Amino acid sequence: MHPKVLLIQPNYNIKKDAKIWTANPPLGPCYIAAVLEKSRIGVEILDTNTKNLSVRETLRIIKEKNPAYVGFSILTPAADWCVAVARRLPKTMISVAGGPHTSGLPETMVRKGFDIAVIGEGEQTMLEIAKGYAWEKINGIVFKKNGKLIRTPARIPLDPNTIPFPARHLIEKGGTDKPYLSAGTVYYPWAQLFSSRGCPYNCYFCNKNIFGYRYRPRTPQDIIREIDFLVKTYGVKEIDIYDDNFNFDMKRAEKILDLIIRKKYTLCLRFSNGIRADKVSVRLLRKMKKAGTQYIAYGVETGDETVLAKIPKGETLNEIRRAVALTNKAGIPVTGFFIFGLIGDTRETMQHTIDFAVTTGFDRTIINIATPYPGTRMWNMITGGGGKIFIKRWKDFHQTSGRMLYTMPGTADPTTVESMYRKAYRAFYFRPAYIARQIPNMLRPGILPVMLRGVGRILFSQNN
Repeated sequence: MHPKVLLIQPNYNIKKDAKIWTANPPLGPCYIAAVLEKSRIGVEILDTNTKNLSVRETLRIIKEKNPAYVGFSILTPAADWCVAVARRLPKTMISVAGGPHTSGLPETMVRKGFDIAVIGEGEQTMLEIAKGYAWEKINGIVFKKNGKLIRTPARIPLDPNTIPFPARHLIEKGGTDKPYLSAGTVYYPWAQLFSSRGCPYNCYFCNKNIFGYRYRPRTPQDIIREIDFLVKTYGVKEIDIYDDNFNFDMKRAEKILDLIIRKKYTLCLRFSNGIRADKVSVRLLRKMKKAGTQYIAYGVETGDETVLAKIPKGETLNEIRRAVALTNKAGIPVTGFFIFGLIGDTRETMQHTIDFAVTTGFDRTIINIATPYPGTRMWNMITGGGGKIFIKRWKDFHQTSGRMLYTMPGTADPTTVESMYRKAYRAFYFRPAYIARQIPNMLRPGILPVMLRGVGRILFSQNN
């Protein structure tokens, strides 16, 4: 039986260097699939990423399955790959573009060959498309009619408590084991989990195209039900909570942790997408530790107060120092996220960032170069402020490229930014005192493979 809807996870070419790059399970398509299944609409997911499928191989499989609708969840580096597939689909199939890149450039994606571009969350929109609603009646899409582009009114954000758990059964091993892994995955089986959607803060580099600015939390009880399901169904040992704002509501965060503690799970919790440094307390960290947290990250971005204020992050360097010190005291490994080449960054401000990273007490740093993704305020600030964004191939357009992708008056040139980026990695990771401190960590179960992946990432960054 052919599925009515085939959802495509694009090929990001991770197989070119599998020891460095990671493969996260495609939870976006899994959520959409769960909503379709609830309405008894046949759906399958094709993960071309982990299978490393070419455009030709992907088209062969799509034609064999012969769906009525083919949906693509698109991050910027895969935009050209998706267009190449969509343009070659049989005319009997409706191609639907979704994901952050599409939400940033919906009209462009239709001009390039897609039948429909979805703006924002795709669950309800894809359901209405698959049910055959008139396109003019579907909110949050762009399509072409009589040669003209039509953009329908924006869709109201969903209540995440009303959405079924993602249809993990449609992807290999439920997405809980290899080939799926994140950069710091230690214990298998593992799973990613979103406990909320949306972020009320306004960092200019952040992509709000999908979940938006309104904070929409799931209830602690709903989250525990999903963890119960993951533990019982897949034997999950590690949960990667992937929120933008897990601790935005500290009382809610503590309630979730209390429920996890009460269940007496043997779980490793990781907050690898970062938590707010200004919403951390001794009590919260104690509960995180008791619940099994082995990884906390803070989005620092810069060690220069002036650059930080312009983001605007809504935090101060002193608040970040305090949060790191409390996390160290709680005995939880702490990572700092840093970005070089932010608007207004100079050699001097980037040196401040290096100094902050080295002296603040981080166990690990993840350093990237600022990337002005389509639809972000950063993209608009550069294009409207006398700057220039370099776009040759979308597949090179990602924050882990090690390249500066724009120029702007008042901001350091690409050569300077890339030089300081490499210097930062050397300054943090090649300190004798740091190396000596990491030797005991290598003996912890599962840690050595993670550290080797990290070393590969560092060495790779030096060669770009």
